[in-house]
Amino acid sequence: MKKSAFHLGTLSAALILAHGSAHATNGLFMPGFGYRAIGMGGVGIAYGRDSLSVAANPANIVNTGMRGDMGAAIFNAERHACTGSATGLLTYVPAAGSYPQSQFGFDGCSESNNKYYVMPEMGMTMPLTEQLHVGIAFVPLGGGGTSYPYNFFSYAGTTPRTPTHEEKLGVDLMILQAPITVGYKINEHHAVAASLSLAASRFRAYGLQAFQKFDKSVTAITSDPAHLTNNGFDYAYGAGVKLGYLGEFLDDRLTMGVVYNSRTYMTKFDKYRGLFAEQGDFDLPESYGIGLSIKPMKNLVIAADVLRVKYSGVAAMSNRGPGTYTGTPINNTTGDGPIEAIPSHGSTTTGTPKELGNDQGMGFGFKDQTVYKLGIQYGVNQRLQVRAGYNYGKNPIPDDQLTFATLAPANTEKHYSLGFTYKASEELEITGAYMYVPSNPQQSPLKQNVVGAATIDMHQNIFGVSLGWVLDPGPTEYGDAPMEALDLTGIYMGFGIGQAQVNNWTKYAADFVNSSFGTPSPVSADKRSLGFKVFGGYQVNKYFGVEGGFVDFNDVKASSTVTGPARSVYTTAENDAWTLAAVGALPVSKRVSVFAKLGASSWSSNLRSVTTQLGAIANTAAASKRNRGVDLFYGLGASYALLDNVDLRGEVERYKFDNLDIDLMTAGLAVKF
Repeated sequence: MKKSAFHLGTLSAALILAHGSAHATNGLFMPGFGYRAIGMGGVGIAYGRDSLSVAANPANIVNTGMRGDMGAAIFNAERHACTGSATGLLTYVPAAGSYPQSQFGFDGCSESNNKYYVMPEMGMTMPLTEQLHVGIAFVPLGGGGTSYPYNFFSYAGTTPRTPTHEEKLGVDLMILQAPITVGYKINEHHAVAASLSLAASRFRAYGLQAFQKFDKSVTAITSDPAHLTNNGFDYAYGAGVKLGYLGEFLDDRLTMGVVYNSRTYMTKFDKYRGLFAEQGDFDLPESYGIGLSIKPMKNLVIAADVLRVKYSGVAAMSNRGPGTYTGTPINNTTGDGPIEAIPSHGSTTTGTPKELGNDQGMGFGFKDQTVYKLGIQYGVNQRLQVRAGYNYGKNPIPDDQLTFATLAPANTEKHYSLGFTYKASEELEITGAYMYVPSNPQQSPLKQNVVGAATIDMHQNIFGVSLGWVLDPGPTEYGDAPMEALDLTGIYMGFGIGQAQVNNWTKYAADFVNSSFGTPSPVSADKRSLGFKVFGGYQVNKYFGVEGGFVDFNDVKASSTVTGPARSVYTTAENDAWTLAAVGALPVSKRVSVFAKLGASSWSSNLRSVTTQLGAIANTAAASKRNRGVDLFYGLGASYALLDNVDLRGEVERYKFDNLDIDLMTAGLAVKF
């Protein structure tokens, strides 16, 4: 067990250092804590058996025993937003030659880059006596963000700010929580617990220069333009308190849990005190909930939670942002006129309380949210548990608050999940979970202030795996039927991150623009992007194996102009592939091997071009095309055995996509079972 503990500590440190932004699914927050909970729709107030469950209810600690858990998930978030005339909601006025409701030429559609994120988690719990239990966990609490390659918040044509559509637009928020927990078992059926919840947040915003000053007059919507955007990452730290109760009734067939999470008071984001209300304050809201779990039979658990999140207590989240206006849109050519209805109950100009960053400054307009969770777990036999769950939280973003919501479209509502736990040995449990979050398209009313109209959309996939090292188990709900241990020798899983290069992207983009809009000027192209892949395989022997996986090459972009009339053109291509390959390996030493692979990829390439007429306001057009196919790919690489069951891998691969040749260079980890 000492060896396992060493592995846990080493890998946990590496995973925490690699923590990326978590894109929450219940408003700002994750749907659950631990991949056991995710597999059951996120439930955890009345039922939790691993060390991560203390983040849902600290009183769960009395049922976890002595154990350590470590896991990671691949979080896939597909986010899309449109503003102004590009939404298709506005009316074109021929006499004006524009869409008058689009006040500033903020017109365009963009799909966010950086669609994949690694989310690690870890925790450990232990009893000090039969009544007293302690533990600590590190969990992704939530966050959100986007990285739009096309900046639809950029002035166009004759407005004071020159077009900068090629400048990326986005925000990036990550929140990590570390509850330090003490639990006390009052008697056989009742327990209470408390956690000191330490928290750390990281944030940045970029591409929002247009909001520093809207026009040629003194009109503004920020109290501190220098601290609104493009200031790099800023960090905030804070703490709150969690209180929990668990009670068992009806011969332990019914469990009730209650939890209260205080507001987490954070230090301020000083670099963005001109963006968030109260001079950069971004505390985490108070929440409270109740849960029930029922055990109709020894190996069957049905659990349900209801959680209330009080966004209204945090000004940066709940203060209304730009709403709808009732008057005539601002004349963005001369710079005359007010910015109306920001928020909807009044206008704002320089020096007024509603400016971004002030105590009453605009926010994201979140409403308080009630989240409902339902999960079921069945112990198939002595080694296997299977799970399913459903989670629903009404979208906290009102329809008239989409101007700022385009930056972080946290509007999903329904969640469906499946999961399992396999007991590989008396000391090791392997848990897996998958959650699907369907899209919930949302559109603003007409006369949405600043943009005229807006639409947002997002759907998500979460794939999570965790390992649990069990020294002294708590209660379990496995079945009674015996099952022989599975032989997992030779199976491995891993991931890699690196750089993709699309070698003939410039010509490919030019051909697409030519077929869609006319002959382009010389195309300026960025053929490099971030590449990411996940894979799994089976090593037949030390010389031969089979490997499959998924590769996301992210987006590459290109810009150009076309004539008749003169228009700027922004083109992106989103490329990904599913792969299957034979792998040949040659051991060089006890720890180092080189390998080569040859296989097939089922690829997809999505092209999209958006044009903006130069010298005009709100005159955009778009074209898109999706190609699919199957082609050969090949690669070379090397691996180093960092631990007995963990390899460092580096490799270079070449993929063929239609008329595109893509090189991918990655470094990553592979875990062997």
